[in-house]
Amino acid sequence: MNREQAKKRIAELRSEIERHNFLYYTLDAPEISDAEYDRLYRELTELEREFPELVTPDSPTQKVGGPIARELAAVRHEFPMYSLDNAFSLGELREFDARVHRFLKLDAAEPLEYHVEPKLDGLAVSLKYEDGVFALGATRGDGMEGEDVTANLRTVKPLPLRLTQDVSLTVRGEVFFTERDFALVNEQRKEAGEPLFSNARNAAAGSLRQLDTTVTASRPLRIYLYTLEEPERHGVKTQAGAMERLRELHLPTAPLSALCRGVEMVVSYLESDFAAAREELAFATDGAVVKLNEFALWEKLGFTAKSPRFAIAYKYASAEAVTELEGVTFQLSRTGTLTPVAELKPVEIGGVTVKRATLHNLDEIERLGVAIGDRVRVIRAGEVIPKVEGVAERGENRREILTELPTHCEYCGSRLTRRDDPPNLACPNRECPEVIAQQVAFFAARGAMRIEGLGEKIARRLVQEGLLKDVADIYTLREHEQELVALEGLAEISVQNLFAEIEASKRRPFARVLFALGIPQVGAQTARMLTEHFAGIDEMIAAKPDDFAQVYGIGEIVAREIHDFLHDERNRARIERLREAGLQFAAGTEAQTGGFFSGKKVCVTGRIEPFTRDEWKEIIEASGGYFVTAVSKSTDLLLAGEEPGSKLAKAEKLGVEVMDANALREALKSDVPPESEELAARWREFVGED
Repeated sequence: MNREQAKKRIAELRSEIERHNFLYYTLDAPEISDAEYDRLYRELTELEREFPELVTPDSPTQKVGGPIARELAAVRHEFPMYSLDNAFSLGELREFDARVHRFLKLDAAEPLEYHVEPKLDGLAVSLKYEDGVFALGATRGDGMEGEDVTANLRTVKPLPLRLTQDVSLTVRGEVFFTERDFALVNEQRKEAGEPLFSNARNAAAGSLRQLDTTVTASRPLRIYLYTLEEPERHGVKTQAGAMERLRELHLPTAPLSALCRGVEMVVSYLESDFAAAREELAFATDGAVVKLNEFALWEKLGFTAKSPRFAIAYKYASAEAVTELEGVTFQLSRTGTLTPVAELKPVEIGGVTVKRATLHNLDEIERLGVAIGDRVRVIRAGEVIPKVEGVAERGENRREILTELPTHCEYCGSRLTRRDDPPNLACPNRECPEVIAQQVAFFAARGAMRIEGLGEKIARRLVQEGLLKDVADIYTLREHEQELVALEGLAEISVQNLFAEIEASKRRPFARVLFALGIPQVGAQTARMLTEHFAGIDEMIAAKPDDFAQVYGIGEIVAREIHDFLHDERNRARIERLREAGLQFAAGTEAQTGGFFSGKKVCVTGRIEPFTRDEWKEIIEASGGYFVTAVSKSTDLLLAGEEPGSKLAKAEKLGVEVMDANALREALKSDVPPESEELAARWREFVGED
């Protein structure tokens, strides 16, 4: 490429990157994946390195972030907030180490000490404490000037408003959602008919930059701090020491940090311990941040116009692929909403064959600009549902999706309506057989009433046969025994097993029943908190919205949703029928109380056969315990199986009780087996009962 060609391409790249910066940092609505952005950025960096005379002060490589959303007051940073350069391979990480050695004029064989930390995917912030009291918080913005989000940061529950000591300091960190909380927020938004967040980073950014602080307060944001400004004022000489100092002040810091002597130890840690343990973290991380440990070396190395020379972000390969969009189908939910689903030419992503991916809603289709026949980028991170990220190549005979939308419900024939928030099609018919089938399947699911044998397929068939017109009809199915036995594929033994499961479901605790009702934005955890606050369903029906808002984690919007649901005539009639059938609508009526796990916060690491982690969660909660995903000082017990992760070391450090499979087996011998026959059989095998 000659100079003129390079000049033209550099101009194109700068324009494109700046546009994506605006979408990402200011609008929180990125059009491309991080991997695609990184590819554009690297191409620009390499061209500017090859043609240094073309580098200008306004290049994206010479600044940080994007323009500021002026609805929030501007804050000038006392200490500039730089971003990090990236290493996309272990070879590039070794090059970083060699570069540091050259700059410091050290022998290449002399190992340097590095502090390795998880790379967080959230919104970077700067916090100021004066005499131990939280005084100011700002976003990174363009690195020199950010947005004042002090009021919103005050609502982030893990962040202390007063430190354990009356010290003045400035720290930097990241606001984010855990994967579980992000899924919960999206579940609540889906139930409320609101547009879903496309990813956890955008959700955190949007939540922290709200003009109404009550919205921020209603969302379970987390924060980890990772930088202490002017550490010498606090008598700290290393990054490890700074992290220890932050923890002493009760400021939250990320788990899974390590000190490594030499770059090869860093490489070994990233390839083994860190790579394995990061899968168990409660939050998503696509890599690690590698920093020199000694601050004296930070001073010597300094910064480029954009990044520190003493640190780098190592990023693992993205779980992304390109494939053809062969069609779009619409999935009808129990709320009547039709969600668009991309039907893909099968492609392997992260070791899994993907055939379908979510498109979220109609606005998302328009924003992505995808059409049937296009080759599209699809991502899959961890256990997240695959989703379409954008167009990789436009098809020759592409067909626009939004011009081919269905007009009538394929299940009941009702004319479809439009819901504006989120923008989707919807079936308005509350008697739609597919909507009822979805409600029945949700009610009978393992996390709700756990009625084995009443999955989506059977539920749909019973609705089609006219045997189920409402979830409450489940408890009158015995009246149709002969009709059930006569159905093809349902033998006498299957029907009797179904009846037994239905009868057993009557003993499920109030929290399970409440969750199974499908109250908008009330997940399993929220249902459990409600049943700890209210004695029973009658007290909840009599309650006002403000009463629900008193429950931890429930904001005004959710409180109103619960109140309105319980005062809907159709829902009230269903509740009364279920109560008459014998379901538990009062707290403390569950069959098993006082089990081994009762009242304990329990975490699980490693494999403890013959149960999966989800099954241990069910066992713990049925026994009256609380299943937690991370180890903390408040954790009562860690169950450690084969190949335990970093949770074991953390539990030992914090003094949390650890129990292996053998000790657990003895402890559970006096407990009541799980209600499910399948689990009960394996339970008896586990504890050694005949």
